[in-house]
Amino acid sequence: MLLHCNGEIFKNLRNINGFQIINTFEKNQENNMPHDFLKDYTDPIANKCDTYIEVVQNRIIHKPDHIVFRFLEDGINETDSFTYKRLGIRARALGAELQKYGKKGDRVLLLFPPGLEYIASMFSCFYSGFIAVPAYPPRRNRKIHRLNTIIQDSGSSICIISRQVYTDIERNFADHQNLKDIKWIIYEDVEDEFSNCFLETKIYPEDIALLQYTSGSTGNPKGVMVTQLNLLYNSEYIRQSFEFDTDLVGVNWLPIFHDMGLIGGILQVAYIGAVNIVIPPVAFLKNPLNWLKAMDKYGGNTGGAPNFGFEYCIDKISIEEKKQLNLRQVKTFFCGAEPIRKPTMENFHKEFDIEARQLYPVYGMAETTLMVSGGYQSAKPKYIQLDQDELSKGNVVEVDDTHKRSLDVVGCGHLWMQTKVEIVDPVSLEKLPENKIGEIWVSGPTVTKGYWNKPEETEHTFNALISGSHENPFLRTGDLGFFRDGELYITGRLKDLIIIRGVNHYPADIEFIVQNSNDNFRKNGGAAFSIVYNDEEKLVIVQELERTALRKDNHDDLISLIRKVVSDEFELDVFAVCLIRTGSIPLTSSGKIQRRQTRYDYLSDDLNIVAQWSRGEDTVDEISNSAEYIEPTEEAIKEWLINWIVRNHHFRKEEIDLDKNIMSYGVDSLSAVTLEQEISNKFGFKWHVSSFMLNPSINKLAKEGMEIYNEKD
Repeated sequence: MLLHCNGEIFKNLRNINGFQIINTFEKNQENNMPHDFLKDYTDPIANKCDTYIEVVQNRIIHKPDHIVFRFLEDGINETDSFTYKRLGIRARALGAELQKYGKKGDRVLLLFPPGLEYIASMFSCFYSGFIAVPAYPPRRNRKIHRLNTIIQDSGSSICIISRQVYTDIERNFADHQNLKDIKWIIYEDVEDEFSNCFLETKIYPEDIALLQYTSGSTGNPKGVMVTQLNLLYNSEYIRQSFEFDTDLVGVNWLPIFHDMGLIGGILQVAYIGAVNIVIPPVAFLKNPLNWLKAMDKYGGNTGGAPNFGFEYCIDKISIEEKKQLNLRQVKTFFCGAEPIRKPTMENFHKEFDIEARQLYPVYGMAETTLMVSGGYQSAKPKYIQLDQDELSKGNVVEVDDTHKRSLDVVGCGHLWMQTKVEIVDPVSLEKLPENKIGEIWVSGPTVTKGYWNKPEETEHTFNALISGSHENPFLRTGDLGFFRDGELYITGRLKDLIIIRGVNHYPADIEFIVQNSNDNFRKNGGAAFSIVYNDEEKLVIVQELERTALRKDNHDDLISLIRKVVSDEFELDVFAVCLIRTGSIPLTSSGKIQRRQTRYDYLSDDLNIVAQWSRGEDTVDEISNSAEYIEPTEEAIKEWLINWIVRNHHFRKEEIDLDKNIMSYGVDSLSAVTLEQEISNKFGFKWHVSSFMLNPSINKLAKEGMEIYNEKD
């Protein structure tokens, strides 16, 4: 059969399973020069490969019918799957479409809800040498700062997108210039037969595979340049440290656009020839029991989450449900992406009746592709209890339970393969010995290429040199920690990054939004930082007032405004707000905000406070939340929603605007799931959780509720 592809005729193609093959396996057998770090990998399909995508291409040739991905739309029942053959066909078909509109090295935005389409689109970029830019679709009625800044920073001119998301963008964001200039490739319109039109592309180890955008920053997005070599090395790194083999069955709900979900979940199983059970994040948030039930149903033996995910399971799964689970077959529950808490680890293994050794704390970041350190599979997590005052001075002093001010620190394992870590004094840049706290510096093939189009930041962060040393450059992680007996412990952050529920936020962005929301707030006079409260990371805002505002009586209104603008812009629930006197916030000699000192002053009750509010101390009048059925009417639904916000998010009734998006009251994706469950139980019929995640007003929710109720009847 002859096919007209991109204006050329292809014939006499060598086909295996319906698509053309360049046999990299045979090429490398002849070459016989594997990467040094692959020398201990006995699988001949992988151990002679130059790039990550070569490994996957070889598996497509030799294991075409192996199911590598299963998708569970509701978190329990399989709705779609990909064999290696199917993955290869879709990747090549989409790759052929990309080649119509661009060339190798062009950036391609990926916009999908969770699903296998996202995975196929990612691999299409790997196949064709385009640079994947994973992102998540913009929400209706929301500003799209993050998506706009990613498009501008990456220079993406092509987007592979699902029809559903494309329709939503056309309806809600058609006037955005950045989106007007993009060439859209709608996934559903690309036929499998297009795979025969794919033009083979040589992929090299140093080719950039993807840009991993690291945070929700609205002002300074950073695209981490992850190469094919980075992916190959980190995949092997994870395989060795986790002791993974082809019997691996991963069950993962983490977002695909997040490095932990993408590289630790999706790319890892494709690398080793195993299987990954893909669960949409919302299915986990709606009922975390889905994740653990799927483990049992599909024979899952590994899965992971940030600390909050394990805490969520502890809180939301009932005692009876916990008793019915059998998780002893799970080899590894890995935990990373945010500070790991000892109480969370201990409570999880006790309440779900698993052994402590099944828990696996890890350390890593997007700038190191993913993983930096992890322990032995047979070992229990390691904990050290330290003197908190000495810790703040950079000293490691162990104490016991009788000590008044102590902090439990979780060990994150040791190093593997060729990765090297040093603890360095962040000021003198001198190497520090064991049991001394300093900045964590990393070198080796796991360290990525730098930040896209940011040469100065790349030079500062990725090319650091230890004073008096002739070693290769290091990545400055901005994290603080120390080694003890070869174990790496993370104690805090030198950089001011705020990590809540696994999502990174830059304090400067939060401070900018706050200080520009009202003339009573002094510019360069605020600090945003996080504290640990009840073993969870919480956001605190300290903000100076202008002198003219000190004697005003609107301080409660200003506090409410801060909470609203932060929630509206970042979907963050503020834990505490302190308004302080003009000129009283700690500054460096050059006039920069000292966030760490401000945090210390807050915890020590040593700020010059004019007015303050804290959820931990807030006394809100108790509002009934009984299970008693209420006859649905629009007014009854409105009243219940108002009371729910007052009760759960600590606003006053008079602050609630019925026409304002509910996200402005701190209703993030996690609390939206709780809201959907409670309101459905209260009124006896079911809203869909997406109704609460698309930022409706109370008025709209009440109207929609009555429409659902009337249709039911």
